[in-house]
Amino acid sequence: MASTHGLLLLSPAGSFQENSSQFPTSPYRIYTSSTFIPKLWVIILGCILLVLAVIARTSSRGQLNIPKGVKGLPGPRGLPIIGCVPQLPSQHIWCQFHKWAKTYGSIYQVNLAGTNCVFISSPSIAEDLFVKRGAIYSDRPFIPAFKHDVRTHLHYVPLMSIGEDHKRGKTFMKSLLSSMPKDHLKATCRSAAKQLITRLLDEPSKFQASVEACTSGISAQIAWDDKDPAVAQETLRVTNELLCRISPDGAILNKLSFLKRIPEWVPDILQPWKVLENIRFVRERAFWEGQREKVRTEMKKGPTERSWTNTFFTSKGALPGIVDDTEAAYAVGLMAVIGSVLVSSPLQSFFLAMCHYPDWQVKAQAEIDSVCGNRLPTYNDIQKLPIVRAIIRETFRWRSPVPVGMWMLPNLGKGVPHALREDDIYNGHFIPKDSVVFALEWAMNMEETRYPDAESFRPDRWLDPDFPTYKEPLTHHPTITGHSGFGWGRRTCIGQEYTEVVHLTVVSAILWSCTITKKKDPTSGLDVKVPWYDFGPYAIVRPNPWELDIKPRDGERIEMLGMEE
Repeated sequence: MASTHGLLLLSPAGSFQENSSQFPTSPYRIYTSSTFIPKLWVIILGCILLVLAVIARTSSRGQLNIPKGVKGLPGPRGLPIIGCVPQLPSQHIWCQFHKWAKTYGSIYQVNLAGTNCVFISSPSIAEDLFVKRGAIYSDRPFIPAFKHDVRTHLHYVPLMSIGEDHKRGKTFMKSLLSSMPKDHLKATCRSAAKQLITRLLDEPSKFQASVEACTSGISAQIAWDDKDPAVAQETLRVTNELLCRISPDGAILNKLSFLKRIPEWVPDILQPWKVLENIRFVRERAFWEGQREKVRTEMKKGPTERSWTNTFFTSKGALPGIVDDTEAAYAVGLMAVIGSVLVSSPLQSFFLAMCHYPDWQVKAQAEIDSVCGNRLPTYNDIQKLPIVRAIIRETFRWRSPVPVGMWMLPNLGKGVPHALREDDIYNGHFIPKDSVVFALEWAMNMEETRYPDAESFRPDRWLDPDFPTYKEPLTHHPTITGHSGFGWGRRTCIGQEYTEVVHLTVVSAILWSCTITKKKDPTSGLDVKVPWYDFGPYAIVRPNPWELDIKPRDGERIEMLGMEE
């Protein structure tokens, strides 16, 4: 059955297809979302009735039972039931959270549609709660948009609550990461960077799509030793659908969680959000399990390149944590997703920084030329390139990919909200059980005491001893490892080294070969305006598209790229 929307099709035999690209077989038969979407008035009527039911159910609920001798956290007052949701802007909601932090302090609470959300804008408070009290501050919030409760479902290890299953899933992921030879990762990144440069110069207007193809291609090779561009594209598609599910401003169930309470006997035709999630779930499973089987088939033919899936098969029984094929397929697939989107977001912000601050591009290019001359930089040069590292580190601070935290990635991602397991008292303030606690990364990165002139892109804050962020030796600092955006305590990212290798390899290659500039208007000859801050929604934010130009620094360097093995 084919979909005219390009969303999905399955042949009668069950083979997975997308726009003529073949993927491994799946036992599932899938139908498109358009098959089930009812008329709009039916959805509206159903939603109105459900809202009225929820109001009737919740209107009698009382306030939090705060123990004597303590007080509740400060915070803005909201409306009954929906709380402060109407006060949130449609774009860049983290800026509103930052404003509230300036009014109510470094830790405050907000009622968002019945959920008590606690926001922390102080690293010291985050350290106190997420690290020192990690035993009760390391749980996971419920995410309504998923088919199953992912807190207890090992298919999504990073979304799980703390427990034995989560522990063995995390152990498995750490083992896979550490098993990958660093030289193989460096070689994969170097090859992908060269392909990216070619695409950037051929079509500068599509630089964001090219960056995402590069990072998802690296992930696909490391996960499955698969160089097929269609597999990289499918990894990116799975990534974007997953982001929609985990983001508060993505799937409708994350906005209207009461829809999850609809009885099972209600037909799916009245629940289009449920149909869409079923489609996503089955397609994702078909892709990840199909990729696993593809590796198994290739290994039977003879030796294959190293990959996470290859390592699982060759080490089965000896690799700690996971032995089940399906659990392993999901773990590897999720690692590929994380490696794709979390790497591509800061890389896109790097292009934005170079448009606004071309002087730093010139400085980095001069540094690379002095170290590498007419050869492409390698990861082994990186200790001699502190300006390049400072640009990358400052990009993570200046335009964080997770400015307000997100609904996932406790072990492999950044800035994730924690759920409180039991009532707690902190500095005389009561914090109730089940509160969702965010480390407000945007506010931490804009704190003027630690980051003077915080709004500006200042890589020199990592290179100049006059800045409080300066560290020695400059052969090792600055580095993105240890950055607060990678999480706190028991949920700290374990993929920081992977992220750093990709960024250093790709950014240094771009700076060596290309010059990024603002685009000139062909009529007026003036620079086309580049947005200062215009980012998209979802848990991991990326800059919205803008126009720029990318030119080769000289023809000889580009010719050398094609000559390199």
